[in-house]
Amino acid sequence: MNLINSGHWLKWPVVAVPVAALVAPLSFVLWPAPPGATAPPPSVLPALVAIAVVIPALSFGVGVAFALFGRPLIDGGVSPALSRATYLSVAWLLLNWWPHSNFHRVASGWQSIIAIDFAFHTTVIVASVVVAAYCLESARGRAAAA
Repeated sequence: MNLINSGHWLKWPVVAVPVAALVAPLSFVLWPAPPGATAPPPSVLPALVAIAVVIPALSFGVGVAFALFGRPLIDGGVSPALSRATYLSVAWLLLNWWPHSNFHRVASGWQSIIAIDFAFHTTVIVASVVVAAYCLESARGRAAAA
């Protein structure tokens, strides 16, 4: 499926950009700074906002677009279960950074950070293994067909 030539790619930024614009400020509503948290120095604030808020929000927006439009991109060249798991894994790999980054921003202490890292990093590793299995299985299928 050639999405570039068909014009179907246009709907992705139409979804991703507004979603990102919505969730970036929502970060501070859903995850307010803890009481007594020190503000970062003004010199690092632009980089911090970009890294901790804007980039994860953009990834989340692309993840929403992928969840809406990406299923056909995960072709049926592999088992249906692996295709479904890959679709969910790619969606998670794109969506998870917004909550992950915000939980880190408001974490209080090592126990919180360990819990956040365990929950998010473990699932990212599992999702990455699923995507790798999909890639290997797809490559084997193409090699067998050639």
